[in-house]
Amino acid sequence: MVVLSSPFITDCTIIKEGEAIGTFFGYRWAGIDNEGYDTFYTANDEITRNPSTDDRVVLGKASPDFTLGWNNSLRYKNWSLNAFFNSSFGAKRLNALRFAMNSMIGNSRMFTDADFLKEIGKTMPDPRVENNQYLGNSTKWVENADYFRCENVTLAYDFPKSMTKIADLRLSFSIQNLFTISSYKGSNPAGYSFSSDYGDRANGIDTGTYPTPRTFTFGVRMNF
Repeated sequence: MVVLSSPFITDCTIIKEGEAIGTFFGYRWAGIDNEGYDTFYTANDEITRNPSTDDRVVLGKASPDFTLGWNNSLRYKNWSLNAFFNSSFGAKRLNALRFAMNSMIGNSRMFTDADFLKEIGKTMPDPRVENNQYLGNSTKWVENADYFRCENVTLAYDFPKSMTKIADLRLSFSIQNLFTISSYKGSNPAGYSFSSDYGDRANGIDTGTYPTPRTFTFGVRMNF
């Protein structure tokens, strides 16, 4: 077994026989204790503030169990509607960007994540505590990356030449990236990270990615 590091986080993925490339390896987060510290499970399922390397386990993998794609076309008289959907299930994503925003030294962290203050004592440690273990390679930051997305919807209307007297005319209106349903807290559950130096083993580590824009397109096609 080889344990590997990535941007922001050390020892977070493994290469091991029987496991997929991009398998996450780390600690099981147990919550925030009464004094405001992050706690973790040991190998014996006890709770501690200071886990050892022997307490690390497989936390999931970046590759999905299966993906789905569906393209559907409907037509009624001169109207046509085309919609394309895709989805992915079974993948995990290590939200390294969110970890960095919530674990920076000093008070700057509460200005980089809007939810930090209201989550103190719930999912975020008390900023006044000392020697808290900020462990990015833990289930606190490994998130479910399942999603269902509408990639494109196009509505069109065809005017025959007999109506226009000039040419066959097609007017269309398209929306790209209409919606995404996902519990992932980053900008894109399927996005590739800015940093590609680590190859496939870091494919599921979100160190920042461009958000997927929603675009609107109006089209005109004429056949003379």
